[in-house]
Amino acid sequence: MNSAFSFGSLLTKVNKRGWIMENKKNRIRFLMIGLMLLILGILGWRMLGQKQEEKKIQPYAVSTDRVRFIEKPAVKPLSGTVEGLTSSIISSRFSGQVTQVYVEDGQPVAKGQPLFLMDTVELENGVRIARNQVNQAEASYRKESKDYQRFLQLFQQGAYPRQQLDSQYAQMLSSQADLDSARANLSNAEKQLTEATVVSPVNGVVAHKALTHGQNVSSGSQVMTVEQMDAVYVVIHVEQKDMAFLKMGKPVDVTVDACPDRIFTGSMEVISPVAGKESRMFRVKLRVENPEQLLKPGMFVQVQLPLGQPRQVLSVPQKAVLGEKGVQYVFTEEEGKARKVRIKTGDLIDDRIEILEGADEGMVILTDNLDNIKEGDPVHLEESV
Repeated sequence: MNSAFSFGSLLTKVNKRGWIMENKKNRIRFLMIGLMLLILGILGWRMLGQKQEEKKIQPYAVSTDRVRFIEKPAVKPLSGTVEGLTSSIISSRFSGQVTQVYVEDGQPVAKGQPLFLMDTVELENGVRIARNQVNQAEASYRKESKDYQRFLQLFQQGAYPRQQLDSQYAQMLSSQADLDSARANLSNAEKQLTEATVVSPVNGVVAHKALTHGQNVSSGSQVMTVEQMDAVYVVIHVEQKDMAFLKMGKPVDVTVDACPDRIFTGSMEVISPVAGKESRMFRVKLRVENPEQLLKPGMFVQVQLPLGQPRQVLSVPQKAVLGEKGVQYVFTEEEGKARKVRIKTGDLIDDRIEILEGADEGMVILTDNLDNIKEGDPVHLEESV
């Protein structure tokens, strides 16, 4: 009995020990597999990094140009806007209803030509009342004047006291003043009746009409404008550095897309002495004769602003100039690597841009692949101009 028990216990211990040994072997096997995967991952990461590094150090193939002198024209192209020489705001002197409108937008009108008519019933009644007041005042004045003449004769004959004569004279002067006031009121009433027909103050073209038959308008409210167009202003904005070239009366060529084969000649008539607060540019008006009325207010035009004599300036292709946070720069090549050079630019001349500072004649400038290149990247020059 004891022998059987001992043997069974021994067998159990042997099986347990075998399970433990097997478990240890599995652990070791898993650890080995994990270690191998870790090593393979590290090797793969290093190989990938090496490939990326190899790819990174591949030089960029780039085309080039050079900083070189070109002729800067004696004129500077600018955009301008056409304005009427005189823009007359049309309104009614008094409130009321519009009974007739005689014009439409774009219609040419002459000075003194009727534009619209206000309701005149109340105005005509006002004239009638004022005329009646004048008649009454005239009758009163005639009576007082005759009385004064009669009393004056009596006074001269000694039949009338001086005090009563002076009183009669004062009454005559008072009636004369009433007559003058009545006549002034009549004149105002007749003027208002005349102004019920609103006329154009200048020769021009009707614009911005906001008026219809039967509409009620307020005194002084704008209902249309009349633009004087036999001559117009072309308004441009000029930078401070170009102000020295501006002179009153100086001729300037003006073109417009609506008349591609026509060159209009303007002259400088208004040069603002103060720069705009936001743009820091000066407003200049060019007077352009416009007898055919081809130039219309609101049109965009092109102006060739004369700036003295042509001169030689340094330039680079416009596409080579980059900007970042308000700073302009170009890329050049130095010992096979890209180098950033800060510059200051001037005017655009065709497809090249003027260089004011930062680059010298003959400097090699990179002109493509600029979105990818960074400071210090290796570059391979494909072409040099």
